[in-house]
Amino acid sequence: MPQIKFKLNKNLDKKVANSFLFLKGGGIDFGKGIIKDHPKLALARSIKQREKRKKLISDYIDNFYQIHRPQLQNITQEFNREWRKKEKEFFNSIAKIFKNYPWPKGKYIGYLSIFNCNPRNLKDKTFQVYYKHPAGVVYVTAHELLHFIFYDYFEKKFKKDRKKISEEKLWKVSEVFNSVLFSFRPLSKFAPNKVEKFDYPALKEEIKKAKRIWKSSKDVDKLISTFLEIC
Repeated sequence: MPQIKFKLNKNLDKKVANSFLFLKGGGIDFGKGIIKDHPKLALARSIKQREKRKKLISDYIDNFYQIHRPQLQNITQEFNREWRKKEKEFFNSIAKIFKNYPWPKGKYIGYLSIFNCNPRNLKDKTFQVYYKHPAGVVYVTAHELLHFIFYDYFEKKFKKDRKKISEEKLWKVSEVFNSVLFSFRPLSKFAPNKVEKFDYPALKEEIKKAKRIWKSSKDVDKLISTFLEIC
């Protein structure tokens, strides 16, 4: 099973800030969330010149990390401790759901972030965790790991379907899949109470339909096949 490590990555936060300040998706305004936590970055959204905007963001993040680094390092260590307590149980649950399908190779690093965007990199199996995430590091980590194995499983087991669908539809299927599985045992034990509030608002109807499907047939292959029809 993968060994997840949590680390700081200031440069990644700079890239994320530059990308997500203007991003909206799934019913969420990521830029608005960034500014809520970091009001000084509101100015960056009004700067049209790209290099000038990047410098403002870079200077702000450098300053933030310089001031708060001890706190961020402590949180990173705490994330490692919290995940270690749950990882074995989580991986055992995933093995049952995915019929002992092997985990894809990758770095498996969770980077602490000062922004509540929580993006993932499917290629190298890395992700970000907002340092004040209300759902907690265990849920965020479990959520991203489920994405990693889902995408790999889908690519290998549903090759014909993969050729027919767009990246946007596959993203929808993956998010609906995650939302459903974390609403039921065994994965619900790794999710916070009222996990639904962390779903993408734009996918609410698809998630409702998908939950009814999962209740009637808790088979991962049947589940994915049906999700492809409703998403």
